[in-house]
Amino acid sequence: MVKYDFREQLSRTETWRSPDMNRPAFSILPLPRSLPSLETWGFGFSGLLLWLGTAPAMHAALGPNALWVWIPGTIVGVLLNLQVQRLGSYFPDMAGGTPNYAAHLLRRFPKLARYGAIGYWLGWISVPPMNAIILTDLIKANLDPLGIACPEVWLRIGFTALPFLVAFRGTRTIGILHSFFVFPAIGLVLAFCLQGLGWLSVAPTSPGLLPTVETSITLTDWLKWFFIAVYAVYGCETASSFVADSRRPKRTLQCLAVTACLIPIVYVGGSWVLMQLDTASGTGDSTYLHLIAAAQPFWGSWASTLVTFLITSGCLLSSATAVSNCPRILYQLAKDNYFPPVFAFLSRQEVLEPSLIFTFLFSLLCLIWGDVARVVMVTGTGYLTSMMAIHLGLWLERKQPEARWPRLSLLFFTIEALALVIGGLAWGWQDWLLGLLLPGLVGAAATQGSRLKVKWFQLEGWMYRDRQRLARTRKDWLSFQVLVLLGLLCGALSVGWGVRAKLAQLPDEQFTPLFSILLVTVAFVGVAIACWTTLPQILAITEARDQVERTLQDLQQTQTQLIQAEKMSSLGQLVAGIAHEINNPVNFIHGNLKHLHEYTDNLLELIEHYQTHYPQPVGKIADLTEDMDLEFLREDLPNMLGSMRMGTDRIRQIVLSLRNFSRLDESDCKAVNIHEGIDSTLLILQHRLKARSDRPEIKIKKDYGELPVVECYPGPLNQVFMNILANAIDALEEQCQYSSLQHLDRNPSCITIRTAIVGDDWVEIAIADNGLGIPESVQKRIFEPFFTTKPVGKGTGMGMSISYQIITEKHRGKLDCYSKQNEGTEFVIQIPLRQCAPFDRSDSPLTKTAVSEKMG
Repeated sequence: MVKYDFREQLSRTETWRSPDMNRPAFSILPLPRSLPSLETWGFGFSGLLLWLGTAPAMHAALGPNALWVWIPGTIVGVLLNLQVQRLGSYFPDMAGGTPNYAAHLLRRFPKLARYGAIGYWLGWISVPPMNAIILTDLIKANLDPLGIACPEVWLRIGFTALPFLVAFRGTRTIGILHSFFVFPAIGLVLAFCLQGLGWLSVAPTSPGLLPTVETSITLTDWLKWFFIAVYAVYGCETASSFVADSRRPKRTLQCLAVTACLIPIVYVGGSWVLMQLDTASGTGDSTYLHLIAAAQPFWGSWASTLVTFLITSGCLLSSATAVSNCPRILYQLAKDNYFPPVFAFLSRQEVLEPSLIFTFLFSLLCLIWGDVARVVMVTGTGYLTSMMAIHLGLWLERKQPEARWPRLSLLFFTIEALALVIGGLAWGWQDWLLGLLLPGLVGAAATQGSRLKVKWFQLEGWMYRDRQRLARTRKDWLSFQVLVLLGLLCGALSVGWGVRAKLAQLPDEQFTPLFSILLVTVAFVGVAIACWTTLPQILAITEARDQVERTLQDLQQTQTQLIQAEKMSSLGQLVAGIAHEINNPVNFIHGNLKHLHEYTDNLLELIEHYQTHYPQPVGKIADLTEDMDLEFLREDLPNMLGSMRMGTDRIRQIVLSLRNFSRLDESDCKAVNIHEGIDSTLLILQHRLKARSDRPEIKIKKDYGELPVVECYPGPLNQVFMNILANAIDALEEQCQYSSLQHLDRNPSCITIRTAIVGDDWVEIAIADNGLGIPESVQKRIFEPFFTTKPVGKGTGMGMSISYQIITEKHRGKLDCYSKQNEGTEFVIQIPLRQCAPFDRSDSPLTKTAVSEKMG
């Protein structure tokens, strides 16, 4: 597990600057990619469990007409999942998923973008308190027959706080626990739907699979319940929230497609089973009683146990998903300048602590309110506005490739707007109005809170607290651990005997449901306790081991870099020394050539005057003139002097290029001409580009853009150019070994160098060859230290690794490799124009297609 130190934040590349506050820019850490795809799939599947809470209530109110709400809602939900999958492939580094994609699409309207994202966040923060109330009522219903008083207030608070307690010890912990229960729960939901449909199809006592469905629902009722259906059927895209910290983003996004296939089975198939089999009267809007009535025909005596497990696990799992994705929404809002930077604080345990606390406080407010129906109405209003925001954004950005079905998005936006106005007012105008105002109030509260001079509202305060927490160590932690474990064992034993005595008096049909509740609840409570007792020690041991391994790797890399740096320094000194020694005599010769040319002209002029005044010289002078061929000498001597001048100019140019390449006098960051550095490097490699007996000349194509001077470290940057160009020449020479001369004549070896300004403040240098290309398996390791495909003695495996560090760490840029077999390889360097100015590396304008291809 990779750990991040906030003491290193100021050297990171992603910065935040408030558009309306005069504050310095703060560095924002990227989320560590620590979540396996299995855990992200678990979070993604939990959205299907939302059907358990909404379908029975809708069935109780509408009867068979509920299908007319679920079918169109399912269609939109499936298309939404596929659309979000497309957006995730274009923005793999964006946390929070759907609402933050919508904020990006609406970036031209920042207030609307923030409003929609907060509305989505409000829809999820109400999930833990609502589930706590449902679970408490379920336990109370099972304890009442035993004559045991149910502590409702404490249970509601405990169930609300439970997922937060686990989340405060890291997303990995809650992700592992979540995965352990979510797949059995999803399996049971699918079994309920498929087994119920199968029973309806073949059972002799079945009422039939195809009933007569009424269509007597009014438009107002349809919009009223579509308002509620959106809350569930649209919520199956939660896997997108975890793409930014997934180890395999492409695999995580595949969950959205799988979930899209399961949505019709659960939402339409499950509702169909309810419609046909839940015909008992007097069940009201109780989820438990409706599901029992529908499952009894095919699950028999196990119906109560399995339904209880479904409801319990569904409540706790959806609460766990809520406390995991809500902080990520606030994190991305802070990263995109919509929220203060404190909400992007990431602790050493990889926990977004301020965002998690903010979410917990609002969840407690919903719990204190206590009216589930009104909470759903108010927060559901905000959630529906967020869905409208993403469909509106897709329509506004319809010309962009990430918008998949823009016309359908406009249609969905219109339907959702009608549901918001007509359906929302049908539920009650007071709650509807409060739901519309709440996202704006939350955004204002977060922004105004950051203005207060309170350390808990400032990023610096959390950074200081994180350092202090690291410095504090419990002196007698072992004794504390033993005491806690003894207390847990004794308490568990006492509670176990007491519960066993009560349960022994119950018949099986009352025993098994209560056992299901206890099983899932105790598992969550046990993990929560372990998170605050034993798991920190295990984590510390794991972190220490990882730290030792990283330190060893860093030492090895540092040693190699020092050797390489010493070699480059020695080479630079040698080059500079040779250049200096050559420069002195050449300057002497070059400077005297002017005078020599002048003296020669004078002498030739003098000879010409002699020939004019004494046309008949004595015999000895005539013989000497004939022997030396005076006429040829008179014509050739100026040409010879001109050639000598050209030669000295060439030598002086080479000396200048050597000095530019070594850059010993420019070790600091300076504004330089990038093209001069490239040309100097090419001049050094000129001898390798010339034609040889076994291959023709390697041609250089320059596609230079209009570049201003760029702030960079010239020496190290020239070293990068040297490494990439040398590798390109090696690749082309290797291709020549396997190609005939005729083929090389038709397809000459070529290196293309392209420079351009991209975005507002980035410069791109692309170096491409038309060689054999790099296999995909090698591309993944090309920047690893000591990795090389060259034979022993020809390559050390450090050239590209050092080049990557020079670009990404020293210049805070990007170095990417794109290659296809038999088509060539291209290295793309992107660095900012200004090294001292704050900037966001995530804004580096790599092509979206290239980003999606590289992801995985």
